[in-house]
Amino acid sequence: MNFVSIIVDAILKAISYIVSAIVYVGKPVLVSLYSNFISKYLLAPQYAFPNIVSGSVGEGVRSLYYFIMFSIYDPLLTIILIALGLLILLNSSIQLGMDFKNIWIKILLLLVLSNISFFLFQDLLYVGSLLYTQLWNYGVPYHNFSSGSNLLIGLQIGGGSGSIVSLLILVIFVFLMLYLLLFLSMRAAILYTFPLLAPIFTLLILIPRTKEIGERVWFLFLDSLFAPIIMSIPLILSTYVRNNSVLVLGFLALADAAPTMLAMSQSSRSATNFLGRSVGRGVNSSMGYITKNVKGAEMIVKSIPAPGETGAANVSPETGSIRQFSPLNSGNGTSSSLFFKVKE
Repeated sequence: MNFVSIIVDAILKAISYIVSAIVYVGKPVLVSLYSNFISKYLLAPQYAFPNIVSGSVGEGVRSLYYFIMFSIYDPLLTIILIALGLLILLNSSIQLGMDFKNIWIKILLLLVLSNISFFLFQDLLYVGSLLYTQLWNYGVPYHNFSSGSNLLIGLQIGGGSGSIVSLLILVIFVFLMLYLLLFLSMRAAILYTFPLLAPIFTLLILIPRTKEIGERVWFLFLDSLFAPIIMSIPLILSTYVRNNSVLVLGFLALADAAPTMLAMSQSSRSATNFLGRSVGRGVNSSMGYITKNVKGAEMIVKSIPAPGETGAANVSPETGSIRQFSPLNSGNGTSSSLFFKVKE
């Protein structure tokens, strides 16, 4: 054996030892990352569905909410109502041809929704917490997904010839864990931010050019709110896997992808979403082309119902908690509002 062969053999053995060492400590590191951070601070019920009006962050949410309502929402609502009143007056005076008969119910519902959105958000968080807590406590102590040891018990890794494959599996798991960490962290920020902006984004639904923005923000909130409930199902199932790294990998990847799949699913959207509008316009364009260029196609097209669009926001919200009206004076004698007190 020459000197070069000895050097190459030594390098290969060193790489093998390094890979084996990484594999040996990799699983405990993943378990620690999940149990001591992701599970403890992002998936635990008190953090996944927090009380947004309590604690240090809740104090900031409450005071910022009143500032936005007094300084931004009130003037914006006043402008919208004045503009709408002028349009109705002009329409009745000079016959602009606008039909306001079917818009009053929608306007009323949207105004109610914008005024109670902060409290509706708290109620939805409470309902989500009730559902999620049942899943969080399921299968204690060996099949609940709060423990990283339970989650990764089926992770099959070893040394020797399997070290490279085990290292690849660990690298994939690291990226899945980091994605889970990033998604849940961003979701936590959304839970505290959206209630402050929900009244304004709800008003945007009244304006045709901004209607889609308001609706998409509400869908973003709903997807973020219930994401942990959907993610918990594959996480629980992964605790039943034994010696099958691929299946554990699949369950964790599904938990990561489930919220995105829900957001992109047509079944979770009404016909007013962006994709639904695009499809509807494409169908309309296609039918128009057929009508103009194919003889006799007009009768066929007329027999096909045109894709309709229904408003996702035309639902009167129902809440179970008690509401209290704030006095016209905000407390300092200078500001007034028509809104509710923040629930303590």
